[in-house]
Amino acid sequence: MLQTQSINIESYPPYKEPFWGRPSQSRKALILSETMENRFRGMQSDLSQVYPEAVITSSQDLGWQNIRVLQMRHTRREMEVPPLENHCVILSLGPHGPKLWASATIAGCDLDRRLNPGEIAIIPAGVSSHWRWHSSRPQETLQIYLHPQFVQKTAERCDLNHGQQVIEPQLGVRDEQLGYLAISLLYELKGKNVVGRLYADSVAPVIAVQLVRRYSCLKDVRISKGGMAPQKLRRAIEYISDQLEQEGEIALAVVAEEVGMSYYHFSRAFKQSMGLSPINYITRQRMERAKRLLAETELPIAEIALRAGFSSQSHFTTSFRRLAGVTPSTFRRGM
Repeated sequence: MLQTQSINIESYPPYKEPFWGRPSQSRKALILSETMENRFRGMQSDLSQVYPEAVITSSQDLGWQNIRVLQMRHTRREMEVPPLENHCVILSLGPHGPKLWASATIAGCDLDRRLNPGEIAIIPAGVSSHWRWHSSRPQETLQIYLHPQFVQKTAERCDLNHGQQVIEPQLGVRDEQLGYLAISLLYELKGKNVVGRLYADSVAPVIAVQLVRRYSCLKDVRISKGGMAPQKLRRAIEYISDQLEQEGEIALAVVAEEVGMSYYHFSRAFKQSMGLSPINYITRQRMERAKRLLAETELPIAEIALRAGFSSQSHFTTSFRRLAGVTPSTFRRGM
């Protein structure tokens, strides 16, 4: 069974947006930032700093803000990767032909399997890894780097944050969505244009969400008697999130069936794990979505009500006033 290593977000240097480009800061903030950076000076940001000779192309000079992408090729039989300050998603691009046998030790986990082009490995931030290939054929990979604090903040904005995010090491994962996003970034990397920067910045949060949804543990979920197992809770939350935009109520019996539980057991276990009943949780998630739409768009309130999953504008207004203390119009004017 894979082991996981807890990544303490607070131990990282303060998150700066954009991540790979320092914005203007006050002198006090700059001194504080540099002091924290000095504490982690020995930690590399990506493999281009460890094996620069293997880099084919990089997003380093393209102005991509919250994501860094490298295309690398090497013929090494072994590779030592020191702890990196970023989560690393690696897409195998080759060689084509017979499967390549690869072994890796990531965060103390021994992983061993044959790899196909298109399969993915994940190295969590802050852990070292050792790689071995049973062939000297050239290995080509695309590597995507995201800072843990960016992943955490993205999870919070998408209501996927339930405490400390722990990304699990992976080797040889077939993930069509991540693979598609990685290949699209490869094309933008080769294009080297302004549109590519805009695209990369829009894709970064999607990849961050995918990491949290599929490859993380929810460390603060209680597994006490009557609570939900983390895997079932995560699946329930994902299903609810996918249904939020639909008009009307989400059928909780369907959610319960989705995670293999009776409606009664699901409702009790969900509340014990989350501190909210499923109905109250759904209402709050829809309300947070509505607040973001009110703050970030100029959509009519009636349209926002529908997009947030409320049956009508009057239902939305009543619910919003009850939970937020003001009407949607007042909330928008105060932004």
